[in-house]
Amino acid sequence: MNAGDADSRKQMTNKAFNKELDAYKEARAQGIQPAGTSMNKIQEAVKASETLGRAYQAGKMPPAKSINKKSAAVMKELGV
Repeated sequence: MNAGDADSRKQMTNKAFNKELDAYKEARAQGIQPAGTSMNKIQEAVKASETLGRAYQAGKMPPAKSINKKSAAVMKELGV
């Protein structure tokens, strides 16, 4: 089974792991679906959600880091 971004070989401390887990849970509670469980991916998804004005969905939308005001406007026009 693949642990994905939470791979223990990265030597993450329990405190950092719990912080990422809490951030992921909070994002999911808001309807946001990050592309991964790392803090970077979660923060990108939250920022993309703020730019879009709705919850970001990694499986249905372009990469979160590429979403800006211009791309958000185009996505809204296309109904994405």
